[in-house]
Amino acid sequence: MNESIGSRFDGCLDIEAIRQRITVRPDPVIDLASKDALVAAQILLEALEQIYLPNDFSLSFIKEMSAKAALHSQWLFSSQVDYISRFYNPPDVEVKPVCLTGLAGVGKSQTIAALRKVLPAPIDFACDHFHGNLKLFSHWYVSARGKAGGRQLLADFVGAAGGNAAKLLVECRRRANRDGVSLLLLDETQHINTGQGASRVTEMLLTMAAIGPPMIYVSNYSLLHKLQGRNSEDKQRLLSEPWIMLPDDHDSESWRGYIAECIRVAGGSIKGSVDDFSQEIYRSTFGIKRLVVQLLKHAYIAARGAGRDRFELADLTKAYQCVAYAANKEDVEVLHIQALQRRSSRRRLDLLCPFELPASLKSNIVAFTRNDRETRVINKVFVSSLTAGEREALEEIQPAAAKASRPKAPRKPSLPKPSMDDLEKAFLEDLVTTPLPKPKKP
Repeated sequence: MNESIGSRFDGCLDIEAIRQRITVRPDPVIDLASKDALVAAQILLEALEQIYLPNDFSLSFIKEMSAKAALHSQWLFSSQVDYISRFYNPPDVEVKPVCLTGLAGVGKSQTIAALRKVLPAPIDFACDHFHGNLKLFSHWYVSARGKAGGRQLLADFVGAAGGNAAKLLVECRRRANRDGVSLLLLDETQHINTGQGASRVTEMLLTMAAIGPPMIYVSNYSLLHKLQGRNSEDKQRLLSEPWIMLPDDHDSESWRGYIAECIRVAGGSIKGSVDDFSQEIYRSTFGIKRLVVQLLKHAYIAARGAGRDRFELADLTKAYQCVAYAANKEDVEVLHIQALQRRSSRRRLDLLCPFELPASLKSNIVAFTRNDRETRVINKVFVSSLTAGEREALEEIQPAAAKASRPKAPRKPSLPKPSMDDLEKAFLEDLVTTPLPKPKKP
């Protein structure tokens, strides 16, 4: 056996080495003011989407999954005899997959992409039993988007177009044992066609779990609520090891570091400090980074529409109220309500974690939502208690962001009072256009 086999996972279990390998800090965008507003906003969006600063959860997840893969690799290559026997007679082993779940846009797929960076690259392997060198792969990755079922997944792994599912499964086991595959990754499972309920998803997940290596599947909350309706034998296999990715805390270093990185990458297009933006962005996005990128894009468009090259805090409020962000705004408001009222009448399962979270994990977001609501109520009571003169003085000294935070719909102009000529003209027009009723028979 090659000496490189034992060391192929070296460096995959050190937290700082993992952080350095997966952190992405793109170059700042430049010269946006010279471009069309929508083109510049798209350039800003694409630059912000490249940012990846792993938090403690992501680092712990990547380290533990790398450790699972390393242990499986040691088992595969424990001896040359065992390695060859598993190729000809692959064992029938079914693993309990790891479920990585969280809100849509919270960063699950980015974490899986970071994990793939950490896992070893393909290497050549020499064995006396085979002619020439083999190529070893540390993992197999597949997206569930557009997949019809478990058989199609197996066919994609082995590159075969025919054969039944049982034969394809045996061939996948052989290939996985021969090629040293130590981890299976199934992403975007929420895109599986669920026309038959959760049966199709369950079949695909159990099929992949039957190949043998440790397995991870990525799912949103909506799919897990469907899986919880399955029988106990399916739930015990598929929901036994969940990893729940939550948004960063509003006062954490990870969140402030991410906002600071967004300001840096914007290249001077943001006017303000981290302290100014971190709380307002969190309030408008619930800490979901996909929504942060969208909100900053719309804020930049609002600033350019006002004739400015840099957007300010008031532009975040305009972006939050704009039509393009309306669907996200509704989700954010429901998330805040559900954080405060567990049994709210507006519960949405796609935004509600299917597992009961420990109190320590829920306390920060609940505290932020409750404090934000109390602050808004206090401000409203204070403003309503002012006299007319005090309100005018407050409007002159308050910042523009405070004014923009209370948008009022413009009143429709009142209709002019009609004159006698207008009434006579309208009566004659109505008399001409209205058909006369038919006379009744005597």
